[in-house]
Amino acid sequence: MGKWVLALIEYNLTYVPQKAVKGQALADFLANHPCNDPEDGIIYVGITPWRMTFDGSKKGAGAGIVLISPDGNIHQFAFQIEKDCSNNQAEYEALIIGLEILLDMHITTVQISGDSQLVITQLNREFKCNASGLEMYFSIATYLFARFDDVTITHIPRINNSSANMMAQLASGLKVPERVDGNG
Repeated sequence: MGKWVLALIEYNLTYVPQKAVKGQALADFLANHPCNDPEDGIIYVGITPWRMTFDGSKKGAGAGIVLISPDGNIHQFAFQIEKDCSNNQAEYEALIIGLEILLDMHITTVQISGDSQLVITQLNREFKCNASGLEMYFSIATYLFARFDDVTITHIPRINNSSANMMAQLASGLKVPERVDGNG
């Protein structure tokens, strides 16, 4: 290569190596083989989201979550909330617990529904969250929402949220012993 460069200098020519041979070969191939219908080669692959319903119960402070996988498997959870809270705080607690479960399962696409019109409208930014007792919950929920690729939240009538409500009622009625002793 060096000898050719020296020989070319004598004629006031410089050698420039070709760098994009592979790219040009691909461009030439695509130019010689055009696609008749440009939409023909595009395939949309939809991701079926998980579904989650949630409900909170002030009485006894319980949270109920129902997760439904894309293939229809149902996972129900009941959690007792350890602190006194309002009904709306219990709703937010249930939602936040459900979001954390989904994130722990590495699920990033979810459709959420609940019967708390206040919580849903606040999270959809239809109403501002002004209540000082709910601002922290609102902030946590919006932070968790941002960790999902796709999340939607919609209001459903209470009658359509019976499974999550049943879980919340179950959790609010649980009496957990202070100390569990394995000696039976």
